[in-house]
Amino acid sequence: MAKAIWNGVTIAESDDIALVEGNAYFPMAAVNQDYLRKSVDTKQTFCHWKGFASYFDVVVDGDENVAAAWTYEAPYEESMVIDERIAFWKGVEILDKPEGIGLIEIEPSQRGERSGWEALCWLMRSQRDIEGGVMSAQFIRDNTDLDGGALQAAWQESYVQHYAARYKWRLEGDPAQLEKTE
Repeated sequence: MAKAIWNGVTIAESDDIALVEGNAYFPMAAVNQDYLRKSVDTKQTFCHWKGFASYFDVVVDGDENVAAAWTYEAPYEESMVIDERIAFWKGVEILDKPEGIGLIEIEPSQRGERSGWEALCWLMRSQRDIEGGVMSAQFIRDNTDLDGGALQAAWQESYVQHYAARYKWRLEGDPAQLEKTE
């Protein structure tokens, strides 16, 4: 049976573990909610194939481990195995979890129902090795439903900027296209 332990206290315990990218996701029903508090200081984060993660602080005997747990409240279709589950990090010890990495992003990744800036993040990640290093305005529109002003607005989103920096893309030209920076 896998356990999540912090400060000597068992926070979660279950035989039903979803292993995704090496992280053990416990069923929410297996977590002692007395030790979790919705994190007010931690913003949601975005993953192009799992969705939006929300964070919880782990609190034991007055000691706080800020944003030490996360959940995807509405995961994308390809990661539904983590629906209604929570994972831990930041010093929370996971004992007896399954070995290995478990589920990882399918390659090539699929767009699914994503559109707008979420699809733009997916596109920059999935096309990181595109031949010629350029995505045309038409290719972007076909894969994100964004064009013109909508593409310019989406480009300003912080998650889009994060993905652009990570995967080395810049928005150039008129009509706008994506070009590799390296």
